[in-house]
Amino acid sequence: VKFAITCSATNPGECVYVVGSAPGIGAWDPAKALPCTTTAATFPVWTSKDVELPCEPRRLEFKVVVGPEGKKEGMRWEGGDNRVAHLPDASKKKSASVSCTWGRGEVSVV
Repeated sequence: VKFAITCSATNPGECVYVVGSAPGIGAWDPAKALPCTTTAATFPVWTSKDVELPCEPRRLEFKVVVGPEGKKEGMRWEGGDNRVAHLPDASKKKSASVSCTWGRGEVSVV
């Protein structure tokens, strides 16, 4: 699974992270959150590396957090309910892209 997060709520020196229910995205521990990166050309879209997640459950809960690059202290958690992504059946599709926008509840999975 690869994440693409649209977020312009960062300051210089900050990074976007994904943390959630699966071990590959920290198991709700922000110190183990999955970092995302951006460039001047792709900002405000932040993307993660591919992360392997268990085949089951296919329901993935997560939150987007913003914090200092390289440090896991001082994180700002996105408000609202946990995001939910319904991942495809791994026997039919080996990879998925999950995208969302900071401050909006919608989640897209392709």
